[in-house]
Amino acid sequence: MRRLLCLALALLLLAGSLPAGCAEEAGLSAVRVYVDGLLRLRGYDCAGTLYLSAEDVCALFDIPAEGTLDGAGYTLRLKNWTLSAPADEEVWTADGRYLYCPDGYREIAGRVCFPADVIERLFGLRFSFEAERAETDTSRFQLLQGGANYYTTRFPADDLYWLSHIIFSEAELEPLAGKIGVGNVVLNRVASKAFPSSILSVVLDREHRIQFSPVGTGTVASDPDESAVIAACLVLEGYNTVGDSLYFVNPEAADDSWFRSALTPTVTIGHHHFYA
Repeated sequence: MRRLLCLALALLLLAGSLPAGCAEEAGLSAVRVYVDGLLRLRGYDCAGTLYLSAEDVCALFDIPAEGTLDGAGYTLRLKNWTLSAPADEEVWTADGRYLYCPDGYREIAGRVCFPADVIERLFGLRFSFEAERAETDTSRFQLLQGGANYYTTRFPADDLYWLSHIIFSEAELEPLAGKIGVGNVVLNRVASKAFPSSILSVVLDREHRIQFSPVGTGTVASDPDESAVIAACLVLEGYNTVGDSLYFVNPEAADDSWFRSALTPTVTIGHHHFYA
């Protein structure tokens, strides 16, 4: 009987057609997902983004998991931790860590599906995806690990302090993507030979002139709100909304002529224009 069930599942995956009730969703098509060279999962192409069921991935690795969907959102309970994905929220939590999920989850064929980048972070996988086929291997599988004090024990206290303070003072009223972008600029500068090599020294940099206006006005000392602290944690997690940008400016609040003439524009988020 088990062999027959496995054969039926394989035939369903190979068929590649959408389950009943999904065909009407615009931009949605089935994706065959090969794991270590074998067809093991079904994914979905949602307007160019690969979506997968976390519960199906848990089953692939024999990880007991229970998913619950209600009006408040989706909760995935594993033995060691719980993932909370509030409805219509950009930030999820899992084992004391933050996940940035601006695209949210989708309910497809009775399963709650996440963008592949979320699955990658939860399980340590990497997917290659093209057309109706995706591939991954299990060599780097590692279930996400965190803990209640993850950020305070993993990162230097000064890094989280100054990153959250500059994000708050520069982008208090900006969307979360913009807050993350300000933090990205700081870390991009840390990685650049043209700037100091620590978060603290980048924020307080005065080699040419004050780089961040809140440092000059003293507002950088203001206590950050929860959103700024979360944004700082997401930046330290590696999330990036502005690529290699090294500068940003609000043209409504400052003269941006030098930025426009000397730099390459990258992206605009909220009131901030970012440049490389």
